[in-house]
Amino acid sequence: MLLLPIRQLLDALIANDSPRQVAWGTTIGMVLGLVPKDNMIVLALGTLLCALRVNRSAGLAAAGLFTMIGPSLDSITHLVGRKLLTEPLLEPLWGGLYELPLGPWIGFHNTVVLGSLLLGIYCSYPCYWTTLVFWRRYQSQLAAHVVRYRVTRWVAGASIAQRLGG
Repeated sequence: MLLLPIRQLLDALIANDSPRQVAWGTTIGMVLGLVPKDNMIVLALGTLLCALRVNRSAGLAAAGLFTMIGPSLDSITHLVGRKLLTEPLLEPLWGGLYELPLGPWIGFHNTVVLGSLLLGIYCSYPCYWTTLVFWRRYQSQLAAHVVRYRVTRWVAGASIAQRLGG
């Protein structure tokens, strides 16, 4: 259990996934990490990460990284969310969403949740293309470099042993 984050990072580095799968996983993980974790938006993004054919290890690593970065952006996301929630033209939309059966758990009434989601969506395009270009250029070099270390083989062996042992 202690090796799980390291194993996931190594899986992301040495997996045979296409660069697009890694880029999409990283992008979904980035949005997942930016949004506060007490609403149904996070549940939907987590389900999306697990259901689509993307690199889950890269997505979980990105979610972990952006979960640490997200709280430092709360002042900005609060301003964005407050601006949208107080917009007179959008007030009927927010009221209607809140009145849905699971409306309060969606989280759109929270300024930070709404602002973080919009910031994540706004940053999705640059995150996807940056990750795609980086991964196309350096994936084979990184994988060859990481596989040479004994620790990598040990962690990978622990992963196989865990799968066989149950």
